[in-house]
Amino acid sequence: MTQNHEIKFGGWRIGFGLRRSNRRTLAITVRPDLSVLVTAPRKTAVEIVLAKVRKRAVWIRRQQRFFSEFLPQTPPRRYLSGETHRYLGRQYRLKVVEVDATEVKMRGRFIWVHTPRKADTARVRRLVQSWYLTHAKERLARSFAESTARLGARLANPPRMQLRRMPKRWGSWTRRGGVWLNPELVTAPASCIDYVVTHELCHAVHGHHGKKFYDLLRRMMPDWEMRKARLERVANG
Repeated sequence: MTQNHEIKFGGWRIGFGLRRSNRRTLAITVRPDLSVLVTAPRKTAVEIVLAKVRKRAVWIRRQQRFFSEFLPQTPPRRYLSGETHRYLGRQYRLKVVEVDATEVKMRGRFIWVHTPRKADTARVRRLVQSWYLTHAKERLARSFAESTARLGARLANPPRMQLRRMPKRWGSWTRRGGVWLNPELVTAPASCIDYVVTHELCHAVHGHHGKKFYDLLRRMMPDWEMRKARLERVANG
């Protein structure tokens, strides 16, 4: 069972879940969705747990800021003409036209949707999402292949790329040898796509966020911090 607690540190409020176990030491984990989990020995007093979390508050906030880059923030879509959609970092306007044909294509600064019933926004949504998914597969696969080639022999067992919609993340690496990429990533600039892909592939070499990981990331992508900052602006804007 997990109990919910909260501490105040300066102007921050940090909520966390407390889980008891048979372990001997206390561990604090910041999850990719920004939640905080504290696992503590069964007999550790709550006051001691609170003091430990307060002591690590700066580290917790730093980890939350790091993971926040992977939180896509997309406003609700209505799939009507005039609505703005982003593709590879640029804004495009949706143009829904009622014709007998069914087609989605990009022309100029518009994404054109041809459909027999423009009032059927559910069908327009499916058409647009299918178009995005097709283009995401192509663009992310190209970035994945290029980044894998740059890492070369460092990848003893090159991971497989798979797409999965993740409301909380842009990408994820699994210890079972896979890299999951959010197809929504195709809305970000190309430089940000390459950053996320390279970041996740570097985890296939170093499965942590320690010094060796960042040394490798910087070697593969010297300007990764600029790309990360740009991705954060895209996600928040």
